[in-house]
Amino acid sequence: MNIRITCYRALALPAALLAGLAVAQAQTNPAPAPPAAPPVNTSTPPPATTPPVDTRTPPVDTTAPPIGTPMNDGRPSTNRQQDVPRDADGNPLPATTSAPGAPPAAPQPLDFGMLDTDKAGAIKLEQARNDPWLRQHFADCDINHNEEVTQSEYQKCTGR
Repeated sequence: MNIRITCYRALALPAALLAGLAVAQAQTNPAPAPPAAPPVNTSTPPPATTPPVDTRTPPVDTTAPPIGTPMNDGRPSTNRQQDVPRDADGNPLPATTSAPGAPPAAPQPLDFGMLDTDKAGAIKLEQARNDPWLRQHFADCDINHNEEVTQSEYQKCTGR
């Protein structure tokens, strides 16, 4: 029995020390708060500076302009890509030397596949506006007047 009491005392002593340490830790004062910043003097105006520059980028309008709108500063352009005569593959024809003051060569029809951009099998009026030749001849090529030119209608109209 004497051994049991000795064992309990040996275990009770460290437990009492730990409890005392916990109580002592809880009773310590917290660290003092940092000192408050000195008050700002608002009676004098800030020194004059230049106004801030707005560096934000203005929004960009990504909508395409209507067909035929000049893509420059508003002056008429003498070299418009859509009026350049093209071969059957859509490539621009080489410039021919002609007499000064002669009218430019008439636009030539393009290949059907180049004009049918949505691959629906027919060219709609909106797609035809991108081609000078078809823009001029759309009503003639649209045989059934459904505002679409099918490949067979286009072949009859162009002879290709």
